[in-house]
Amino acid sequence: MGNRVAIPFKDVPAAIDELARGHPERFARARAAGSQPVTGQTAHGLTNSVVCSEWTPDHTASDVLDAGRRAFPHWPDPVLAQAPQLAFQDQVCRIWNVPDRTARQRTAPTASVPTLFLNGTFDMKTGPSWAEQTARALPRSTTVQIPGIGHWTVPQSPCAQKVLASFLTRPTAPDTGCAADLTWEPFTITPK
Repeated sequence: MGNRVAIPFKDVPAAIDELARGHPERFARARAAGSQPVTGQTAHGLTNSVVCSEWTPDHTASDVLDAGRRAFPHWPDPVLAQAPQLAFQDQVCRIWNVPDRTARQRTAPTASVPTLFLNGTFDMKTGPSWAEQTARALPRSTTVQIPGIGHWTVPQSPCAQKVLASFLTRPTAPDTGCAADLTWEPFTITPK
């Protein structure tokens, strides 16, 4: 995760309470820490090739707005018209100009190679349910969930690092035992 300092999931309720009380410092520090990208940390070409060929061709701007209106009928249209986390992506994809691969992407994979699905239980980008669904088509797959972690599981979890290293050493029998003992940390709630 480089120099990025995220708010741990367990502290999000307290941070929201602080923000509501006029104290945005925790959110501001987390946002500022990620504002200076580390050169080489993100493969922007690969990311845009995947997003622009597999994600954005599957919907139009009006699809996003309609879905937003259904989910949050009282929110203003300028907010609802933005694809979550990808408000600028349609413009980027017009420039990036890669072929639409959504039809192929929607085909269930089949392979006999060992595959590891390693997800945080709070991952909102590539959630554990996707891994479980995909693993059903891959007979030599292993799925592991790390409680209380979001996206970028391996950099945040020593257990995930151990599982990945084990998988690279023994793809057909990775050691996933550390995940069995993990639990979610209780949320930090600001006392009233």
